[in-house]
Amino acid sequence: MPIPTEAGAPLEPITRGPIQRPQIARFAAATGDFNPIHTDEAFAQKVGFPSVIAHGPLTLAFLTQALGHNFGPERVRAVAAQFRAPILPGDTLRVEGTVTEVADGRAYCELRVVRGVDSVVASPTGSPLTAARIICWIAISR
Repeated sequence: MPIPTEAGAPLEPITRGPIQRPQIARFAAATGDFNPIHTDEAFAQKVGFPSVIAHGPLTLAFLTQALGHNFGPERVRAVAAQFRAPILPGDTLRVEGTVTEVADGRAYCELRVVRGVDSVVASPTGSPLTAARIICWIAISR
C-alpha cells in the first residue's frame, strides 16, 4: 500500500471490536491502571456509567494502529487527543482520517475515532467539543 502523501488523501480506516471485558482487564494489567471504573461494574455504575469503561489509552492504541497501518509504525512521531465519550464493553470502534497538510517531510493528519455509525469518542486536544479529529504528524521522509 502506498503511503498517503498528498493533502486531502483519505487514510484507510481500521475497525476494532467489539471491545470485550477481558480485553479491558488485560489492558488494566498491562498498564497497572486498576481504577475501579475499568474493573468494578458496581463502582462504575455508582459513579454514573452504565458499565465498566475501557481505558482512554486503549482507544489511543487503536488510533496509533491506524496510523501505523497507513504510514508504517516507524514513521509515527506525535499524536494528541482528548477523549470525549466512554468506550463500553460491546462497542465497535472505527478509526478514519485524512491527510490535511504535507510540508517539510511531514504529513499532518486529522482522524476520527467513531463508535457505531457516527458517535465520536475522541477529538484533538484543545478542540471544541463538537470537533471530531485527532491531530498527528508523520515523518514521510527519513
